[in-house]
Amino acid sequence: MANRRAASLRLNFAFGMISRRAVGAVLAALLVGSTALAEEQRSVIIVPNLPEAPVATRPPDISPQRLELLNSTVRVENPAGVSVEVIPNLEVPVGSKLGFRITAKKTGYLILLDVDPSGKLAQIFPNPTAATRGLREAPNLIRPGRPLTIPQPGTPYGGFEFVANLPAGVAMVVALLSDKPVQVVDLPDAPPPVAAPSDALKYIRDQARTLKVPNEGGQLEQPDWSIDGKFYLIR
Repeated sequence: MANRRAASLRLNFAFGMISRRAVGAVLAALLVGSTALAEEQRSVIIVPNLPEAPVATRPPDISPQRLELLNSTVRVENPAGVSVEVIPNLEVPVGSKLGFRITAKKTGYLILLDVDPSGKLAQIFPNPTAATRGLREAPNLIRPGRPLTIPQPGTPYGGFEFVANLPAGVAMVVALLSDKPVQVVDLPDAPPPVAAPSDALKYIRDQARTLKVPNEGGQLEQPDWSIDGKFYLIR
């Protein structure tokens, strides 16, 4: 009897040792796993997806002589002899006001476009919103010997302020003169003037040639365009 009881005690003791060892092993494994997970979690760094800071750009180092050279050599077809001048000069600080003086050797309808240094194109005369009212007044009709200065304070079509805004760099104003009545043109953006000045002006010429305007009978006609462009520098 004593032997049986001793054997039973030894067996229970052995099972107890096995159980404690198994539990210990499990606990050790869990501890190692949790420690590794904690290490892994500590090693992960979450970086917020913040917007990139804008890169400061500097206007190109272009001299007044270079601007004059561009304006005297970059030309396209101009049978009506339209000419545009930037007032007061070809170099303007950001935020300053600009004006334009336009002359022509033939009667025509003037569209004035601005191409900023990135190539974005906008019509600045006639005012596109006011111009949609009709063609009766022909606000953009220009005649030989009668220079037109823009802006025109107090008029619905030219009463605005034109301000040199960012981005800085070489910009371009383009005078389109049509032999047929037209007040609004819809042209895509142009190549940046600083990259290839000649290409920028030729691109606008080619796009203008695709435009058609309705005549008094409602039929579409293709105008004959005369074009002049002037480059200016926004600093």
